[in-house]
Amino acid sequence: MPDEDRIRRAKLAREEARETIDKQSATLSDIDEKAMQIFRANVVLAGITVSGISIAVQANETPTTAILNPFTKFGVVLLFTGTVLSAVTYTSTSEEIGVNADDVTESILNERYEYHLVEEGLAEEYSRWIAANYRSNVQNALLFTTTLLTTVMAICYFFVGAVEIYRASLPWYTNLGVFGLFLVVARISGLPGQSKRWYCETSPQDRFFGWLRDWTARFGTDSEEPEKNEATNRDDAKNQTECENENPDDEQGA
Repeated sequence: MPDEDRIRRAKLAREEARETIDKQSATLSDIDEKAMQIFRANVVLAGITVSGISIAVQANETPTTAILNPFTKFGVVLLFTGTVLSAVTYTSTSEEIGVNADDVTESILNERYEYHLVEEGLAEEYSRWIAANYRSNVQNALLFTTTLLTTVMAICYFFVGAVEIYRASLPWYTNLGVFGLFLVVARISGLPGQSKRWYCETSPQDRFFGWLRDWTARFGTDSEEPEKNEATNRDDAKNQTECENENPDDEQGA
């Protein structure tokens, strides 16, 4: 293939990849911003809840046991969980935005490489950055959806707890109603699909066993390492094939 044609192809791939990375970066920034908004709202809601309980207890108008009923207690737990998840969503963002200093000095400005090789090398780097950003997007999208669902459920349980204060005894199937609401909202928000994509893209079980092997290798011998690595590669290939079969139309630019 002529060098001019290779350069044109590499430039086209790089330009398209640049647009994709910009969109991915914007999506990650949007998720981070929304996560921080939920974090602030949860902190305000927690302050209002603590102040309201304190005032009610000091006024002696309602027994403490009635205020701190199982519904309000579980609502506090969910609110705390949602606050932690929103902070994790914001702080766990990891994205690739372009070339670094080493790419500039060792590749682009290195006169040992011909120009078409530099263009093709950059295009390949963009491909890896897109894949890395996609994994970050999948992880953050799941974290944000879980954060939102947890916060919504916390508000629902606070509402049910407020009703419990005045009614004294709600029927046992109230929890079933709240849980049914959770399932409906989770389905509408796309939580099942996001969970499946996260599992396929991040392979949590492989990462856990890899971490476990690293630790056990420190206290054992290295004679079994080649066999373990080969088995891990087979498992990774199998999981990747299964995920591709389940999601044939997934796009990595999301």
